[in-house]
Amino acid sequence: MKGLKIDLPKNLEERLNYLEEISKQSKEFIVQEALIQYIEDMEDIQKHSVLEVLEKGKPRKIYTTEELTQKLGF
Repeated sequence: MKGLKIDLPKNLEERLNYLEEISKQSKEFIVQEALIQYIEDMEDIQKHSVLEVLEKGKPRKIYTTEELTQKLGF
């Protein structure tokens, strides 16, 4: 595995240190998990954008949790 060095703003580093302490997980693990989640979210957004283009610009309806709950009758 290749290393990566990044400089963090002081407040972010403090938050990361705190999370490491309370979670008993290493900073490396926490950052890797956060990066995985971020990349997956960005991929989902990209897929959504591509689908809109493929559907010839017809915007897809995006529902809030409340709207979806009502629509499904929960």
